[in-house]
Amino acid sequence: MTKFLTPLLTVNPGDAAMSDAYADLLRHSMDQHATRPALTFAEESLTYGDLAGRLGGIIGEFEKSGVGPGDVVAMYTADKRAILLADLAAMLMGAIALPLNNRFTEPEMQYYMEDAQPALVVTDEAGRDTIQSVADRQPGDVGGLVDVSAVLDAAPARLPEVEIAPGAPAFMLYSSGTTGRPKGVLHRHDNLAAALVALRDTWHFAPEDRLLNVLPFYHIHGLSFASHMMLLSGCEMVVGPTFHPRRTLQALAECTVLFAIPTFYYSWIGHDFFREMAPTLSSVRLFTCGSAPIRPEVLPELEEILGKPITNRYGMTESHVNTSLPVGVSSQEGSCGKVLPGLELRIVDDSGTDLPVDEVGQVWVKGPNLFREYWRKPDATEKAFEDGWFITGDLGRVDADGYMFHAGRCQELVITSGHNVYPPMVEKVINAMEGVRESAVIGLPHDRRGEIVAVAIVAEEGAELTEADVRGFCAESLVDYCVPVHVHFVNELPRNTMSKVLKRTLVEQLGG
Repeated sequence: MTKFLTPLLTVNPGDAAMSDAYADLLRHSMDQHATRPALTFAEESLTYGDLAGRLGGIIGEFEKSGVGPGDVVAMYTADKRAILLADLAAMLMGAIALPLNNRFTEPEMQYYMEDAQPALVVTDEAGRDTIQSVADRQPGDVGGLVDVSAVLDAAPARLPEVEIAPGAPAFMLYSSGTTGRPKGVLHRHDNLAAALVALRDTWHFAPEDRLLNVLPFYHIHGLSFASHMMLLSGCEMVVGPTFHPRRTLQALAECTVLFAIPTFYYSWIGHDFFREMAPTLSSVRLFTCGSAPIRPEVLPELEEILGKPITNRYGMTESHVNTSLPVGVSSQEGSCGKVLPGLELRIVDDSGTDLPVDEVGQVWVKGPNLFREYWRKPDATEKAFEDGWFITGDLGRVDADGYMFHAGRCQELVITSGHNVYPPMVEKVINAMEGVRESAVIGLPHDRRGEIVAVAIVAEEGAELTEADVRGFCAESLVDYCVPVHVHFVNELPRNTMSKVLKRTLVEQLGG
């Protein structure tokens, strides 16, 4: 049996005296670093002390709206400042924060509202009509609505003394899991704290750091890996609205850490000004990359221009970060690094038997970082675990030195520019189109986006469908990155003897 283990999680002395609830660690950090800068937005800058006061005021607003411990508070807005403040306030009062992509369409939001049944939705003018329309069709599935102004303009107040158990729910994000159907991944305060302390210590975060975050806050990378974690370190986070090749580089020149996805680096390397501006980044000690490994053929040039290694890691919505390259170590072969403290990782075959070093198999993980349940889906939760091991649905191998290499996904999730696309949801839309007999959605490799969404369609006899027709139909019901970039019309879909569509064969046929 081959297992890849690390010592038990150790925490800093300041954390050891605290409960292992994330809320307690966050309160402690805001008190300990009260005068230090915490968050810098375009609109305002907040110290840790300012942040505590703002969150106290927002909690008061939520309580006026009837929100209590265990209730779901959803955020459906493009305002990143409102999302983060509402997210933190909800967790500190014992509620469950649920950030959602503001670009989700009405049909998509109907699913999430029905499944999550939030007690309160924080939204803006752009999202109010969508939420109200969903609420009109699904009475009881959507609670109250509150405008982002109630969050942004809340008068500062003392944080209420709320005792939150370590095992209490903290926040939730949706993931496809292994079935392709979006499921709410519920993180509790203890597993959140364990995951973030391990990552903070692995990447040597300290109050002197200044982190640049231009990632979305409806995804675990920008929200939790970056934002939740940095607040436990006493450092400052500079929040940008979105990635822009030149403006992001300009902002990064005054920071020490970048949280990024491969798309950022691929964009930079395509611009002449990247080499010209790279010397201004001398203060950056840590370039990170998540969502997918950077292509090995591009990595050497990127690291030569930056003058530092890019720290790749392997994580997911259900577990946060599982493995990471050590800070300052380059992996020209594309490794995702070593297992973080407190975690265990196995590479197994289809029967669950451990595989030898360097053999590709399924990745299973175990540790205090793991979520423990999918929201209101006990059957899916049971299928996701085997004797306490989480079945990630990913493929990988580990070499003799303990470095993991990601080798693809068992499940059919497509990741394009860092966004998760769930093929069954896209297929459901396309299959409802007149003239479509059946469809299969896949991801095809792309130099800049990692993958692009493609679909193979079997049309009804006599139907005259075009690629433009399909894309236009999808755009009415799907967020933009879910709309297929390529549409292929085929006579039939490849299937196995059990009639399951062979999507890997489709990838090979359509340009994988």
